[in-house]
Amino acid sequence: EFYDISNENLSNLLQGELSFKDQFYQYLGSNLNFKAFHSNNFKNSSSIENTKIFYDDGIEFTYDKINNELIINQILPGAKIIFLKGKLNGTKIFFTGIKKTQSNYSATDINGLTGCLTFFDLELNNVKIDANISSCEDAVNFIDVSGKIENINIENSLSDALDVDFSKVKIKNLKVKNAGNDCADFSYGEYKLNNLQLEKCGDKGLSIGEKSYVELNKIDVKNAVTGVASKDSSFTIINNSLFKNINTCISAYKKKQEFDGSIIEIDNLICKNYQQKLSADSRSKIFKRK
Repeated sequence: EFYDISNENLSNLLQGELSFKDQFYQYLGSNLNFKAFHSNNFKNSSSIENTKIFYDDGIEFTYDKINNELIINQILPGAKIIFLKGKLNGTKIFFTGIKKTQSNYSATDINGLTGCLTFFDLELNNVKIDANISSCEDAVNFIDVSGKIENINIENSLSDALDVDFSKVKIKNLKVKNAGNDCADFSYGEYKLNNLQLEKCGDKGLSIGEKSYVELNKIDVKNAVTGVASKDSSFTIINNSLFKNINTCISAYKKKQEFDGSIIEIDNLICKNYQQKLSADSRSKIFKRK
């Protein structure tokens, strides 16, 4: 059967929440057709090397080619910019947004994008990203991305700070502070994370889902509902973890009907000021590594 997925439903499809006549649908491919996406719905375009850039009227940016630095300023709440295809090598990206209230907050735009700063179908090599103030569902969103990321620093996100889907990436350092929902969300991919510092997360510090494989060296989560949540057929390895002021330190469970439970292997675990250290449903397992 063939379905014409509207831009409105595209976001739900990527998030694994698209349903039609009580039937849930999951995106299983690695490529999306965005031919009309950039040419019709974005008024502005540019490029860096072989990477295309499309952006709303509410975005201003300058590129320092000598220092390989990109300065992006959001002058209208909810305005978005997307990097499409190609490769970014050693690029330093600085994004500054504008605050937006929940009363006029919209999760997606006409393109189905959820991120103020989106990277789609490209390779990243030792890229550094600094984002402050997000008025979008995601401050930074990776979709179908591969490569290595040196540093990601995100502060003051209205909803999620970092959302990564259908990707295979290594992140050396991730620091998030003050996110309205999840500090970091990884789905449908393979991820190696070295050092995570997550603070003041409205819901989860780290959320892992939809058949993801995650190797996590070190994580420090302070002030969140859940420290690490692994769900829906995901496998997570945690070497070192510290949680403080948390309801549940680590949780494993099945959320969506089309998946199974989750498995978490953990080595060094420290929980301080918590209500529940471990939580696993009947289809999931949390155990200490030998």
